[in-house]
Amino acid sequence: MFRRLGPATDILNDIAFIESIFRERFQIEKKDIILVSEDRSTTLGFPPYETNIIFWKDNIRYRHKIFLRIGDVKHEDVPVSWLLPSLEDNGEGDCC
Repeated sequence: MFRRLGPATDILNDIAFIESIFRERFQIEKKDIILVSEDRSTTLGFPPYETNIIFWKDNIRYRHKIFLRIGDVKHEDVPVSWLLPSLEDNGEGDCC
């Protein structure tokens, strides 16, 4: 009858961990927003879960997709800081 709409487990600590990696790596200020979500992939041949990160820095929107569950993301899964320009979200692709 009723089902849980959120994740099956408590992932708030994992989300905070990912947010801290992005803030540190890309020098994102506390006032800037970082959104982290875990979504099921609907693309045939792709891993079943993906972690999506959308963030703003200097009024520019960026996004990054990691093909892992939120709890499995580690420091080495986040791009190095000099790749920030390649993460800019220009509205193309499967963006919201």
